Amino acid sequence: MNEPAVERSELTAAVLAEVDRLEPELIAMCRDLVRINTVNPYAGAGPTGLEGVGQTYLRPVLEALGGRVHQFEPPPDVFDRVGVCAPRDRSWKGRPNLVTTFELGPGPRIIINSHMDTVGVAGMAFDPFCAEVRDGRIYGRGTSDDKGGMVAGIIALKAALKFRDRLGGTIIHESVVDEECSGSGAGTLACCLAGYTADEAVVIDGGGLEIIRGCGGCLTAGVTVVGRAGHAARGGVNAIDKAVIVKRGLDEFRARREAADPDALVNLGMFHAGEHPAVVPGRAELSLNIVYSIGEAAENERKRGRWSGDTVRESFERAVRSAEAGDPWLVEHPSEIEWIKDLVPFETPADAPLVRRLGAAGLDALGRSLSMDIMAAWGDAANLARYGGVPSVFFGPGTPAAAHAADESVAIRDLMDCARVVAAYLCRSLGRP
Repeated sequence: MNEPAVERSELTAAVLAEVDRLEPELIAMCRDLVRINTVNPYAGAGPTGLEGVGQTYLRPVLEALGGRVHQFEPPPDVFDRVGVCAPRDRSWKGRPNLVTTFELGPGPRIIINSHMDTVGVAGMAFDPFCAEVRDGRIYGRGTSDDKGGMVAGIIALKAALKFRDRLGGTIIHESVVDEECSGSGAGTLACCLAGYTADEAVVIDGGGLEIIRGCGGCLTAGVTVVGRAGHAARGGVNAIDKAVIVKRGLDEFRARREAADPDALVNLGMFHAGEHPAVVPGRAELSLNIVYSIGEAAENERKRGRWSGDTVRESFERAVRSAEAGDPWLVEHPSEIEWIKDLVPFETPADAPLVRRLGAAGLDALGRSLSMDIMAAWGDAANLARYGGVPSVFFGPGTPAAAHAADESVAIRDLMDCARVVAAYLCRSLGRP
């Protein structure tokens, strides 16, 4: 992909001025989207929604920009078709992707990707769909992750397309579903299966206006510990007591991993057991996330031919069985370990053309260099890179500590800066000489 040498600065300046003019539209669109409940239906406690309602709002916006729209639900067997370890029995009914293609003539192909679903809203500090503007910020679920990013990308696209006669190539805008809540990126995987490919992809997700050029892998395990239920006055085998023994094994596993690599995080996020104080619980359920590194995935690929966390899974299972070995009940009734998902890591080299061009766009738009990082969390860029074969990065306007938080919000200035950088990147990538 050759960067144009003629009129680039003039084109970029014109597009950036257009982004600035569109600031009121950016704020209004972000607020509109936040007011729409697109909570992932597998979010757990609290009200959930469907991404299709959000796509219905966006479709005329994108059609008005002259794009060709394709709206489609992920196939029921999307994970099997790609070969991904992911949650079973999920439905995408009423949860379509919205993919809009803008063909501008000969030239490179660029994917701009963001996700429509959000995490749950239980326990939020205010009305999650209020979209209140206060002190230069927009408040509500999805403002930082990822409706703010979605809108920043669309505003960048709209600004660039005003000068479409000076651009060449193809822009594919993907508004995808099921990224959150153990969704494993079904929406983006479905886009890959549908044949949407490109020379580069920018996933507008995450925060800090950093170029995130890779991420760790993420395993989710469910552990079921059985006891023997009974009346509290007559006894039984308390599954909570047995689960505490298993948890000691999890704690030792976590300590070893995090001592070797502070980014190899292990989080026990769920522990459910019991029905009533008068009943001895006969079952306890634990669920946890395990972050693993690109090096571990590469090692597994060398040994077994699979880019995955298989060796980490085995290490975890050994830790659980070792903890159980000292308890006669657990030796006879070992816990059941279920692997719910394995989201693979990826890394785009720091000197890749995509990274260099996006970095240069930061200088064009903001007058400063953009920092780069690899993040421990996971996102859809990994699926584009590994299963779509597209060099990919994350770049987002979110406030890192605010994503998923009880008081989620995003700074309007960061939304605008994100839109400016993405617009400048489109100019550098697609501007005609």
